[in-house]
Amino acid sequence: MADVLGSLGFTQDLPDDLVEQDDFTLLANAVRNERNTQDILEYKHELVERVQQRLEDQVNRVDTWKDAGKSNRLPEDDIDMSVPILCCTLNNNRFRYLLKAYWRARLQKIERFATLIIDSPELQRNCSPKELQHCLQYFVAVGRCLKEVVLARLPEEFQTLVQESQLTDARDMLPAPRLDRCVFVKITKDAGHVAVDTEGQKLVDMKAGDIYIIQYQLVRRLVQQDMAVLI
Repeated sequence: MADVLGSLGFTQDLPDDLVEQDDFTLLANAVRNERNTQDILEYKHELVERVQQRLEDQVNRVDTWKDAGKSNRLPEDDIDMSVPILCCTLNNNRFRYLLKAYWRARLQKIERFATLIIDSPELQRNCSPKELQHCLQYFVAVGRCLKEVVLARLPEEFQTLVQESQLTDARDMLPAPRLDRCVFVKITKDAGHVAVDTEGQKLVDMKAGDIYIIQYQLVRRLVQQDMAVLI
């Protein structure tokens, strides 16, 4: 898109989003990772805030161009700004779609593993404040529904959402992500020698651009550090 605007001479006043695509790539990779693993990954606070700020800046810029056109005070010596307005609008729509896809993918996992998240401070740190609020509200709503419809009709020792029986202390009904599933992963940065077996005996030198089919738990660290993306 930046190439199109550049060929038309509209490069001076363009937002960084149309020139630098790093944030778009990072957000697209984050969406892929969220969709392709059950793991509760760390929320991308800085990336999301940066993208939201740039979206706001672009919307304001487009509004300024439109207002200038209506008042016959077009910038750049009365050049027709319909093309950059269209390109910025399309670019905004791309980022909005990815943001919604990112939030939606995370909320699906948060609802699925709400009980585990509430029980795990480590997983709570991976969620945003709004996600934690939604998790708690979802758990309370679903728990109330299950108790009224099902659990209230069972013997007292079975009226729990996290244990098969209150006669034991083990929380054996907490759902947990399956980290041993095989995934397709593409290495985005040289990762050095990485163990590719659960015993840690077999090492493979993973380089940028390599693609593997491997258990997620073996490359979990690489995904969390943005050194690999699930495909």
